[in-house]
Amino acid sequence: MARGPFKSCTFLTGGDVAPDRKTGRNLFGKTAPLFRRADYAFLNLEHTLARSGSLMKGKPTHHRGKPELIEGFIEAGFDALVVANNHMFDFGVESFFDTMALLEAKAIPYVGAGKNLREVKKPVVLDRNGLRIGLLAYSTTLPQGAAAGIDEPGVNPMRVSTAYTPRRNLVEYPGSEALVITKTDSGDLARMKREIRALKKKTDAVLVYNHWGASMSHDVHDYQTEIGRAAIDAGACGVFGGHQHVLQGVAFYKGCPIVHCTGNLIFDIVEPFFTAATHQTFLFGGTLSKAGLSDPYIIPCRCGIGSAPAILSPRAGAGKEIVRFLRELSEPFGTGLQVRGNKVSLIPPKGPFS
Repeated sequence: MARGPFKSCTFLTGGDVAPDRKTGRNLFGKTAPLFRRADYAFLNLEHTLARSGSLMKGKPTHHRGKPELIEGFIEAGFDALVVANNHMFDFGVESFFDTMALLEAKAIPYVGAGKNLREVKKPVVLDRNGLRIGLLAYSTTLPQGAAAGIDEPGVNPMRVSTAYTPRRNLVEYPGSEALVITKTDSGDLARMKREIRALKKKTDAVLVYNHWGASMSHDVHDYQTEIGRAAIDAGACGVFGGHQHVLQGVAFYKGCPIVHCTGNLIFDIVEPFFTAATHQTFLFGGTLSKAGLSDPYIIPCRCGIGSAPAILSPRAGAGKEIVRFLRELSEPFGTGLQVRGNKVSLIPPKGPFS
């Protein structure tokens, strides 16, 4: 896109995409024109697009789609795809390499995975409407062998430790619920901050994606807050996440959004633990500039399962319920929502939350 007189551009992203159908034609349905009109748009591609490879031993859930499905991503005009997640190696290294080759052949930049640790750390840097935008991606969900090594293919790792502490005296209350304590690996966190700072020196705006959180949980864990705030302290203007399959609240830190999870945008593989909550999703948009990410908004949608995702009205039915529920989930972070036409503005908090 040609450079304009003002260094700003429109931005749009959405939930995880795991297609497994016959054709990529009309994959994104009526959301495709929205992504095409945005100056900059990215999504997380949740699995490989290949016929090659063998199912990895020990994987309880596994996904893969046909390479022909790439046409749907081309049709929607995405500027970049994230490939840092827990399903990129479901069918082994061969399937992963074939997917990378496919993206490269179609000239679709990708970030967050590669042939070795050096490659997975490489950002995608693009000029859009006079603005230079950098994108980095990490994954805290790391099946055995998924983390990239010095000479090993994999995803960009962000390791997290988890501990469970009983909330009550187990002698008196056996079987009581536990307090979940999470902590990000200090080395990985420090590396992420260094990479963001270095990227910020070369770009006008830095976006960071993390595949994180607990599957089917609306609760935001401490480590997600830790990573999100560390990324913003290092220079990111927006942090985005996925993996949970359900909505999580939107937070703001120093005026920058931390979008913990927008749900599944397209998910043709219906897992046995999915519920009606996995149908809820939304697009997140705003304006990028050197000053950061401004005018944040959401568009409620219904997840595409064997069909295109559907845009919903925020004023009625399932769309109105998504707005209500996201408002409830975001309230602990001090974030407000206000319906304005077909979009819903996100209102950053004032005071201690900001």
